[in-house]
Amino acid sequence: MKESVGYTVTLNIVITFIIIVFAFLSAALIYLKSNKVSKSITEIVEKYEGYNDVAKNDIQNKLNSIGYNKKAVSCEKYYNRIGEKERNNCTNTNIPNGSEGYCVFMCREMYDGEWYYYYKISTNLMLNIPIINDLLDIPIFSNTNRLYDFECQESICE
Repeated sequence: MKESVGYTVTLNIVITFIIIVFAFLSAALIYLKSNKVSKSITEIVEKYEGYNDVAKNDIQNKLNSIGYNKKAVSCEKYYNRIGEKERNNCTNTNIPNGSEGYCVFMCREMYDGEWYYYYKISTNLMLNIPIINDLLDIPIFSNTNRLYDFECQESICE
């Protein structure tokens, strides 16, 4: 009875365990990289107080240094994943639509009687595995801090 579990069964259990551990580890690393990209874009947009040409160039330089894969994404699909309340106040600022691999939405809100705007940034998980990369579409959203809107007056923004 000492050898009731065969070598093949034990080897299959070990191989399965290793595959599961590496799958969790790679998923954590991919999420970390996507979150880092989203945080970097958020910091750049806050630094330049908006998503303008200077911010776009800085974002492209940062994405190139990180090694983020620029895959065209459907910003319209990500826009539909935003909550109903925010969707009414947000507009897509990416032109062309998501060809940079991320989406930026500008949202307006009234807070304490003053108009503010903030940016909602969407990146997605990127894998370098051909079949899985097309099947996996998990967006990661981040928000900038509220920025005071100097140009918006109540009659225009309501």
